[in-house]
Amino acid sequence: MAKILVVAPHPDDEALGAGGVIHRAIQAGNEVRVILMSAGDGFVQDAERYYLSLHVTPEEYLHLGYERQLESQRAMAQLGLSPEHVACLGFPDGGLDHLLLHYGDSLPFESQTTHQASVPYIHLPSYHTPYTGYHLLNLLIHELKTFQPEWVVSPILVDQHPDHWATSAFATLALLQCQAAHLPWAQSAQQWGYLIHWTGWPLPLGYHPELSMEMPQALKTHPFITWYPQDDYAEQEIQTKRQALLSYDSQVELIKPFLQAFARRNEILGKVLPLPWGPRVVLPRPKSVALPKLIHKDFGLIGSTWWFDGMQMHALLDLNGRPEWTIRLASFIFGSDLQFFGAEIKGDVTREEIQRIDTERGVELVWSPQNNAIHGMALMGIVIYDEENKMIARTGFWPWQSLR
Repeated sequence: MAKILVVAPHPDDEALGAGGVIHRAIQAGNEVRVILMSAGDGFVQDAERYYLSLHVTPEEYLHLGYERQLESQRAMAQLGLSPEHVACLGFPDGGLDHLLLHYGDSLPFESQTTHQASVPYIHLPSYHTPYTGYHLLNLLIHELKTFQPEWVVSPILVDQHPDHWATSAFATLALLQCQAAHLPWAQSAQQWGYLIHWTGWPLPLGYHPELSMEMPQALKTHPFITWYPQDDYAEQEIQTKRQALLSYDSQVELIKPFLQAFARRNEILGKVLPLPWGPRVVLPRPKSVALPKLIHKDFGLIGSTWWFDGMQMHALLDLNGRPEWTIRLASFIFGSDLQFFGAEIKGDVTREEIQRIDTERGVELVWSPQNNAIHGMALMGIVIYDEENKMIARTGFWPWQSLR
């Protein structure tokens, strides 16, 4: 009997990305557990529609969070998973990326919608846990150690939604931490990723059970992601997933065509290849089509090249940027314990711990990894913000393999 842990940023992502996997695994007698990182209490447009108001109160956002947790339980019941196998950590919807990028901060993050700085849901075991990256990661590690999964299914790191790529990173960090602790079950555990948010995908919207799910063209041939379509689902399996998706009542009126677009003949999971220390690694940035690229102002980062020269780490950003943009680096190194290094560069200001070099090809960042990092696993990534503090581009948070 296999154990599968599905990690979702918000209630509904577990069904969107892995509903078929969950249903089929349960039917085969496998053990499944679902972890919701947040209660979905930060979806502003949904809350405005749900309460028919442009001025939703913090208390109403909390009420929506309670409702969405129940919706997830009802949806999972449609797939055969009982409520005790669905757990919510209750961390801030819309703030998971901040918790990742500012992992070293001891000051809790405050939700922009609920105005809470700790888990506000009194029925959750995590009640009153501060909103910090450290506390979130440790809760997730506890879930892994308790359940000991063979598969960890989470968003894929190239997903465009900040909560999704942050959840991907936290799931990777939790699994790597368990592996670094030499826990026997973790050595063979695998992480798989599902995609939910990508510009202009999936199309067509609406319910099309006759169609197969296909990855966006820009991601199909990514050099460091291998995609594995799951076996075609029978008509009844597709109907079951559709009914599960329609159980998210608070979401249906607003995004029903989007929800139903994921009830198709198959699901696709991706596996990320760890990057090697030392040699130059070129991370291409998947290109968006022209119109969505213009609409989303997605023109900051063309690609990035990473290498380790034996002493220092280098990241060359092929960047059509502006001086007023901010570059944020986050690095996690696994050795005897987890070490975090974060640095932020605004304009052409160079900080003591990281050097910025402007070249003809773009911006090169140089820093010294913690404690001879090449002998441990790592997770590193860079995010770029414009002068209004809106995210322009990111490299993705990629795992780096040990040279041991």
